[in-house]
Amino acid sequence: MATVVVAGAMIKCTHGGTAKLSSGSSKMTVSGNGVVTSGMETGISFAPGSPAMVVPCPGFPTSAPPTPTFCVATLAATPSGVATKLTVDGMGALLDNASGQVSNVNDPSAQWSVTSAGQSLLTVS
Repeated sequence: MATVVVAGAMIKCTHGGTAKLSSGSSKMTVSGNGVVTSGMETGISFAPGSPAMVVPCPGFPTSAPPTPTFCVATLAATPSGVATKLTVDGMGALLDNASGQVSNVNDPSAQWSVTSAGQSLLTVS
């Protein structure tokens, strides 16, 4: 069974940066936190100074002198991380096994994944 992701959930990038999903749908809540639906996970940045960032992505040098590049702009979750039967306004709920690509110019294979769903009450199978 997979746990449904809610506002307050944590995601991380391949390099160890961590960010918090700050909002979810007010139409479905678990313990007062809105359920995160497909699409709400996009655009999160792990760069220093980003509002969602908890632990920054360490970044990678691009040229001389080295300039760090960070994981930014999370892309949509792969379909296996989105519920098909539990939806809010036609959008599937994000699940704790969700992952997807992150934009990073020096690491085009960079990924994000859920590290904490933000709750443990609501699961789907």
